Amino acid sequence: MSVITNTPQISTASAARAEGLSKFYGTGDAAIPALDNVTVALAEGQFTAIMGPSGSGKSTLLHMLAGLDRPSSGEVYLGDTEITSLGDKALTLLRRDRIGFIFQSFNLLPTMTAAENIVLPIRIAGRKPDDHWVASIVETVGLTGRLSHRPSELSGGQQQRVAAARALASKPQIVFADEPTGALDSKSGAELLGFLRKAVTELGQTVVMVTHDPTAASYADRVIFLADGHVVDEMHAASADEVLDYMKHLGA
Repeated sequence: MSVITNTPQISTASAARAEGLSKFYGTGDAAIPALDNVTVALAEGQFTAIMGPSGSGKSTLLHMLAGLDRPSSGEVYLGDTEITSLGDKALTLLRRDRIGFIFQSFNLLPTMTAAENIVLPIRIAGRKPDDHWVASIVETVGLTGRLSHRPSELSGGQQQRVAAARALASKPQIVFADEPTGALDSKSGAELLGFLRKAVTELGQTVVMVTHDPTAASYADRVIFLADGHVVDEMHAASADEVLDYMKHLGA
């Protein structure tokens, strides 16, 4: 794999990694590879973006790394835990306790306030929220004056920031974001990306984001490019123009 790099990678410890990961849909001669023997490590305390043309396998890779889908072959590790061999119950508990998720759809409960939505997964797990940590997230994401509001009383951007705060409230080992700005206008998207950037820089979180947007990718420390189910390149501290130029090279 060739590497385009502007700055060296800082962290060496892996929050998650894939080894020889493949995912095929269909069987026999009709099998279509969504991922084909992918090996990649995602550093702790870093904001990583995954990009590629439609059908490149980027969302499939995210779902495998997050334990939302199982590979046809290969292994996925969350820290030192190999998760591909875990049973469904153990995998569910691992996702609940160690992983945060931000999706394009906000998935907020309409009858609950923003504050209640943020701590809901912690309550479901039977744990007590760390009030100081939650307050720091709420302040970072700029929701202090909106905590008593229900989702219907919030803008799309505010709802997605509630979803992002919820993902970080349990102090997850890693946060996976799948096209988190896809349903937002440019201003709201920039606010969310700024929050994710601050979560990494100021709160020490690890964030892995699938996106098709070069501007979104420019917030990341590292951009990994996929094409036809393979990791084909990466950039570090890349500008939106650099990412766009490379995506044009991939035919996106």
